Amino acid sequence: MRNRTTVHLIVGPALFAGLVLLGGGAMAYPVRCALGLLLWMAWWWVTTPVDLAVTGFLPLVVAALFNFIPVPQVLAAYAQDLIILLLGANLLTTAWARWGIDRRIALASLVVMGTNTERQIMTWFVLALVLSAVLPNTIVAAALCPIVLAMLKFVGIEDLWHSRLGTAMMVASAWGTSVGGFATPLGGAPNLLAIQFIQNSITHHEFLFVTWVTRFLPMTIGLVIVSVVFMRFAFKPEMADVAGSRTFFLDQIRELGPMSMQERWGLSLFLIATALAFARPLYASLLPAFAPAYAFLACGLLCFLIRRDGEPLIRWNYAQSHMMWGLFYLFAGGTALGEMLDKTGAAAFIAGLLTPYAGGGGFTAVALFSVLTIVVTQITSNTAAIAIVVPIVISTFQGLGLNPIPFVYIVTALGNCGFALPSSAGGPAVAAGYGINLQTMLWKGLVMSALALVTLLAIGYLSTLYWPAFTEA
Repeated sequence: MRNRTTVHLIVGPALFAGLVLLGGGAMAYPVRCALGLLLWMAWWWVTTPVDLAVTGFLPLVVAALFNFIPVPQVLAAYAQDLIILLLGANLLTTAWARWGIDRRIALASLVVMGTNTERQIMTWFVLALVLSAVLPNTIVAAALCPIVLAMLKFVGIEDLWHSRLGTAMMVASAWGTSVGGFATPLGGAPNLLAIQFIQNSITHHEFLFVTWVTRFLPMTIGLVIVSVVFMRFAFKPEMADVAGSRTFFLDQIRELGPMSMQERWGLSLFLIATALAFARPLYASLLPAFAPAYAFLACGLLCFLIRRDGEPLIRWNYAQSHMMWGLFYLFAGGTALGEMLDKTGAAAFIAGLLTPYAGGGGFTAVALFSVLTIVVTQITSNTAAIAIVVPIVISTFQGLGLNPIPFVYIVTALGNCGFALPSSAGGPAVAAGYGINLQTMLWKGLVMSALALVTLLAIGYLSTLYWPAFTEA
């Protein structure tokens, strides 16, 4: 085991060095460094010779040593809004652990959803899918994963890496956010960015939200059906049912007695933060800087101020010993990697290699850009994937004298389908930070990506041929 760990420790930087030194003249130095770092981080994330959070710090060190991208550009990823959101959410759930709210929520979920583990997995997947249609996937994952973790801890699952059930439930929550993310424009930044490209480069008029929903509806329905079937058979938990019956868990809830004032405060603050995230459009003009991240942080800080009989909901000594610090650093590392691939031109380099094969359009061109999109979105953020691929699609099809609108729809849907790596989307990054088995997420995520590619490409291309409205904006 020790020898294997040593090998994995060496292979990661060796992959980086090999690509940087032997990558050839076709790739610029920054591109070779960024792609080499991708190989290094992916290897360490999957084989885990060091803690996942340790790998998350590599972008800073490598950028400083090899000077292929300004360090301040990389450093910004470690203090972005979404890191603050995760910090605030973690403070709130730490208050849950302090007063036992997590146990109460876990019991309630077991009563409502039942003890069948396959049903639990599917329920969390569908819930994340529905919520992500109207909320950014990171916010949905940040809200759901603590509740999933509470239930898992209650049934005795602490080590998610070695638990098939633990990994499956977290992955279900993460992937649900990706599958539902393109159903409406409110699903996140990638969708709004795609709308901006359509308005500025194609239609030159406002793109209506109702147009988005109707055009993407067939692809949404198709991917939901395929992903639900896949989730049903992809994971085989180590237990078919959680020990205990509905009556047993109801008795456990009764034994807890009524909620204490501290529990009520802890739960209320989390619900307030989540509600503020949902209601952001209603007050954005009044408080333009008060993004969801700061709503969660504000409610988290209130946990130190609200007191009952002189005792705050949490004290700092307790909080710092129960915070999931590795979650923040892993998420930041994945985001930094995506930024480096984008800013150095590494992702665009990959796209440029494939663009000449677009030919004269038709199915070959659509398939080519679809494959490119699904690959890019597995290694960099879904927003970066859209930013890279959509302009290339627009310019390519306009150059061929073809209407680019339907092809933009297809690649935008695919650009939301990040499943395999923590760097691919907010949902997988959040789930990875809780210590799930990244090997499972990688290999099953690649299968899920392939299914998404086939499904969305088939539905999208058939819509292009037989549904005239699909070619309009």
